[in-house]
Amino acid sequence: MAIALAAAVALGATRFPAADELARGPLRVRLLPGTRGLTFTLYGAPGDPAEFLSLVDAMRRQGLGNGFDPGPTPRPGSRAFFEAAAKVGWPIVCYPGCADMQVQGGDCVLGPADGAVLEPMDRAGLFTAVQLGEWGYYLHNLSHNEPWFRDVYGKEAEQHRALLKPAGLAGYDRRPTSRRECFDRVRGYYMSRDRDLLGRTISVTGHSHYEAYAAEWGARCIGLEVGENIAFTQSKFAFARGASRRWDRPWSVQMSPWFGPAVTTSGPLRTEGGIARGLDAGHSLSLDARVWLHAWFAGAAMVTPENSVAIFFEKPAAPWTPTEHGRRAAEVFRFINAHDRGTPWTPVAVVLDHLAGYNGYMDKPWGILEPTPGDRETRDLFDHQLFPGADHIHAKPDPSNPEASYLRPTPHGESFDVLLSNAPGDTLAAYPVVLLAGDLEFDPAFRAAVSMALRRGTRVLASTRHRAALGADWDALRRDGAIELLDAWTNPATGRPAAISGERLSRLAAEWLPVAVTGDAIEYAINRTASGWVVELVNNRGVAKKGSGAATVDPTAVATVELLPRFAWTSAIEWRSGRGHGAEGTVRVTVPPGETEFVEFREVR
Repeated sequence: MAIALAAAVALGATRFPAADELARGPLRVRLLPGTRGLTFTLYGAPGDPAEFLSLVDAMRRQGLGNGFDPGPTPRPGSRAFFEAAAKVGWPIVCYPGCADMQVQGGDCVLGPADGAVLEPMDRAGLFTAVQLGEWGYYLHNLSHNEPWFRDVYGKEAEQHRALLKPAGLAGYDRRPTSRRECFDRVRGYYMSRDRDLLGRTISVTGHSHYEAYAAEWGARCIGLEVGENIAFTQSKFAFARGASRRWDRPWSVQMSPWFGPAVTTSGPLRTEGGIARGLDAGHSLSLDARVWLHAWFAGAAMVTPENSVAIFFEKPAAPWTPTEHGRRAAEVFRFINAHDRGTPWTPVAVVLDHLAGYNGYMDKPWGILEPTPGDRETRDLFDHQLFPGADHIHAKPDPSNPEASYLRPTPHGESFDVLLSNAPGDTLAAYPVVLLAGDLEFDPAFRAAVSMALRRGTRVLASTRHRAALGADWDALRRDGAIELLDAWTNPATGRPAAISGERLSRLAAEWLPVAVTGDAIEYAINRTASGWVVELVNNRGVAKKGSGAATVDPTAVATVELLPRFAWTSAIEWRSGRGHGAEGTVRVTVPPGETEFVEFREVR
């Protein structure tokens, strides 16, 4: 932190992008088509048009959202619903309405008559999609799970036995011998399901990092499931946002209330069928609100509080009386509508090979290949340098607070997007810094893209591995611009060679972030707005939660940080507390346990 603060003073000459430059360029925020801001959905909608309109009226009165994820399945019998929904004017995500939604070659196929039901929404210019949920987890973990198939197909299980994949092959028909073979198999699976879901797919991945591939393969929206028992929240955000910018697609976040054998619902804490339920079950309301706000600030087009129709109301029927969770959600939605989040400023693009198949949950490329030293460096970059402590799958969670791993302090800020090596030069050149990570194949198209980025002023950070892979092309790229050979560094936290040193990461943050953040460990991100810059500060300490019990709060776990702008500014205001600051030195901010603060700095004009 001391290095970052000193560099912030010394490197004040850095040129930061103007608001219009970001808001209209390759790094702009992509919204759902037909919308003007974030879509905050209710999870579940009555199929009866009159009951649906009653719910919409209550949501409008309570300020409780502006969309549905999911609505009814698009079947001919639901046409009246979609005609009513088209008049409401909100986006709607549909579920396929069949238990074998993820099974390639299964019975879950929507046809032309089903697609015709969505025509009223199309005519109104409203976004619709059909969810393919948690397909990466299905592919690698359920496609060969016979008990799961029996649960799905029941008495017809034997008729569908041919759809089971061989055990021990992570969803593949035979053991793949290359990353290209894995890519082709996974793409074939995804495209098959997309065709069966009317070509309207919103991809939702939870336990895998396949967001860039879903975007490449045509997903209408790049969806993430977080919460639940899913790790790697922040790296998944970086993958999804990078894919959104590369492929010009919106991205979304679905916060799941499942947490161990527990799920948030309305009513008192209780156990039913071995599962804890009630408002105090599942994840804490504090984490829910932090994720909703962070997803909005990070550039998501849509935020879906999962199971919310059963959480936000005392009962899912008129008069739609809100619970504590419903009131908090309405407060968050009002806050979002009252503020301009601007454009997320992520000056560093981490570039992986197009065929990398990064999969944090399986800890193997494409869920099955043995990781190379380059793969291990990439994994360590996310898990031990950028978002340390986010892996509760391969490391034991804090037994006193297993929720602590879901959002983590960021030593270098949320300053990174993830791209693949098939990104064009225009996309790479939008970032001041490109960090090459892992094993990369420098095919002619990628070399040309790197060359374009260098000639436009992007600094490319490479390792000796990349220099060796480039061969004679290394000297040619050096003539194009600033390609930097990183010093070898072994991370003391892992004992392994790292993709980049901690000191070099600190210098990147000091040079390219417009506000230096020092003090207590905190999660932070910085966005560009028309009037200046906004810093998001998330204190993830102080709220302890297990799935089957109420959250506890440590009132002493306050985070105190100091913010030092590296541009001329006139004033600063904390959006949530309302506290103002004059343009004198640093700005000292305290963030209560489990809360988020936003500090807006107004630039000198």
